[in-house]
Amino acid sequence: MADLTYEVSFLGVASPTLRAAFVGCELVTGTGRTIVRCPHDELGAVMARIEEFGLELLDVRLVAGRPAEGPDAPPSG
Repeated sequence: MADLTYEVSFLGVASPTLRAAFVGCELVTGTGRTIVRCPHDELGAVMARIEEFGLELLDVRLVAGRPAEGPDAPPSG
């Protein structure tokens, strides 16, 4: 099973202070928006922070995840 990763975007470019609120996530800024990449288990917390800061949510999407690793993962190939 693949690890689920989400991209959550909001309006505006995150300041260094705002970036600090998303520890453990990857942030990418573009023209007038910020994208937060997070694992499935962090999605609820990311959404809560966006709401808490009064940010305008633009999009939430599931992106391709990495294959799971470990003894229960199916063999690759």
